[in-house]
Amino acid sequence: MIRHLPLIGLVLLIGCAAPRTLEPGARTAPPTETADIAGNTVAVEEPTDPDLTLDHVAPADSLAMKDPASLLADARMRYDAALTALERSDTTAARAAVDEVLELLVLLSDDQKHAATPAQADLLRKLGPLVDRIQARRRAAAEIRGSIPRVLNRRVTQQINLFLKDRSLNILKTAYQRSGRYTPMIREELSARGMPPELQWLPIVESGFKPRAFSWASAAGMWQFIYDTGKRYGLQRSGWVDDRFDPHKATPAALAYLGDLYTMFDDWFLAMAAYNCGEYRVLREINRTGNRDYWKMRLPRETRNYVPKFLAVLHIIENPEKYGVELPDTHDPYLFEEVRIDKSVALQHVADLLAMPQDDLKALNTDIRYGVTPPTGFSLRVPLGAGSTLLGSLDELPESNFKPPPEVRRYRVRRGDTLGHIAVRFRTSVSRLRSMNRIRGSLIRVGQLLRVPGRNYGGQQWAGQTASYGTPRDAATHTVRRGDSLTRIARYYGTSVVALKLANGLRGDLIHPGQVLRLSGNGSGTSGAVTYNIRSGDTLARIARAFKVTLAALMRANPDVQARRLQIGQRIVIPG
Repeated sequence: MIRHLPLIGLVLLIGCAAPRTLEPGARTAPPTETADIAGNTVAVEEPTDPDLTLDHVAPADSLAMKDPASLLADARMRYDAALTALERSDTTAARAAVDEVLELLVLLSDDQKHAATPAQADLLRKLGPLVDRIQARRRAAAEIRGSIPRVLNRRVTQQINLFLKDRSLNILKTAYQRSGRYTPMIREELSARGMPPELQWLPIVESGFKPRAFSWASAAGMWQFIYDTGKRYGLQRSGWVDDRFDPHKATPAALAYLGDLYTMFDDWFLAMAAYNCGEYRVLREINRTGNRDYWKMRLPRETRNYVPKFLAVLHIIENPEKYGVELPDTHDPYLFEEVRIDKSVALQHVADLLAMPQDDLKALNTDIRYGVTPPTGFSLRVPLGAGSTLLGSLDELPESNFKPPPEVRRYRVRRGDTLGHIAVRFRTSVSRLRSMNRIRGSLIRVGQLLRVPGRNYGGQQWAGQTASYGTPRDAATHTVRRGDSLTRIARYYGTSVVALKLANGLRGDLIHPGQVLRLSGNGSGTSGAVTYNIRSGDTLARIARAFKVTLAALMRANPDVQARRLQIGQRIVIPG
């Protein structure tokens, strides 16, 4: 049994964990050489470790008064805290916890009345490997901090010129203005992970900093996660909520994914390329050619432009005067607090209770899919200072009986349908439709039942607002209500905006409450046909596409109509 652990024993045991000598007053190790991302040799000063030196530890009087058993229990608790902090990559907290363990062990070793126990010796032996892990994690963080090279080649210059065009520049400015809501939070997350701060601007390329962005490839949210990747990094999805739409949940997941990709490829350009098209696509290209230079790789067109777009954004934001750009002031970050709600309530009712616009409450809770909190409980974000008001009135909020639509439903293939048309209609991708239905090619047949996403994620449809029109989906007309849009109406009735415009002679998107719209493709009578008046610029092919019928079917329904001699005002029949 070890009878006594003098202070020098602690120094020797812990000192062996770090590749340097612990001396009183020591703060910095000699610089070492490493390589930056561009391959240049640079001097890197090893991180200071004041928390791991023992000369400055001053035992607190309150600790000194405790008995050895309590001190040992405290030391074990702090050791567990160090492990927990290291698991979440918080090396600062881990080092602080190790320092506290050392302080407690120093107290035990300095108490001459009590012999050290095997438990104390075991805890001391565990500290060495733990310090090794902390040091290794810190060195890895130091390596990952290298800034992203500001390449300015032909491809980047081309993207800069595209951004400087009027429409694209306005989009960039709007995204930059919107970024202020989230960049402080993103910078904090980047700093905690030791990642380049420039990555805070990646959402401009991904989504324009739109939390509810949804792409043709079923990527969702500000960081554009597809479902499988989001699930891999802890983002949950249910009929009620989708974490991919919550910037505060998606940002840590996105940065964890980017960090893993950087660890895999040891190159930020390759990491970003893999974030865009998938790590396996980049790995296949590397294995095929042996080339690890992003600029020489044969990748999908979108990925070939992805890094140049990001670099173009960096150049413009960091040097707006150089490019004659006047960037707007950014929006302020959202200030909020969270209130736990253990029943299903409509956001509209919460907004009314707090006397705030419902849209403002939605903006704080972008992960809620249908404007209703889940019945299993939810931490609702409300403006800072409004939490106590909500807590005091929770019992007054009526419980919602809203039920989300199924995640998957059935669709029967109609004449003229293609996988592409169906994918667009349900805001998904052809590849996902193939996967859901185990289809290898593109061949589908009329009457075939396909599995399709139950709801599309692109639109925000909110319960208690216009989630249900209360009108049969096979109705011939629809009366416009407040909050309606052509997109929402078309989606509800399973048609298209173009078809609605054609059926109602609309040139723009403007509609007004009380207006009665004719629903394309939904007719009366046994034939299921409707009539349409020819307008300027119409062709039979265009009309067929708009009403989702084949050109041949349209011509069979109108045998007296000559395709090359259409007249404005001429009435034709659209087959059902």
